[in-house]
Amino acid sequence: MQTFEVEMLGQAVSVRATPVKYIWDFGDGTVLTTSFPGRPFPNKDVSMGYAFEGWYEVSLVTVFSGEFSVGGGAWQPIDGTVQLRSEPKWMYSDLRQARLVGDEVPEEYLDIPERGKETLGPLNPDAEKKTLTKPRKKN
Repeated sequence: MQTFEVEMLGQAVSVRATPVKYIWDFGDGTVLTTSFPGRPFPNKDVSMGYAFEGWYEVSLVTVFSGEFSVGGGAWQPIDGTVQLRSEPKWMYSDLRQARLVGDEVPEEYLDIPERGKETLGPLNPDAEKKTLTKPRKKN
């Protein structure tokens, strides 16, 4: 939740924005909608396994609801929602088994092709659009 303070017509106005939905687009046609943001690795609340090797552009849209308060009064709902799209990030899937390494990464683990037309990952014909309303169980 984020709160913003502004002054309008001489009145102190507070606006509160609360994230209510997260829409993850994994770049291969798979879309995952959640009511929670996910947590850092090693948690797998929001995770994805690609069917094909290649570069994929991953993006996130966060949907916010809002409320306002004038002069410290009761919070009032704002009609509708606002969608904020984060800057997309590129990631490479090479279909190898994931592993964590320390500062000394073996050279063969770094063999990732440059992103280009011939190395873009294809769309997955079996991609799904899923909705999760609560985090997955811990692994």
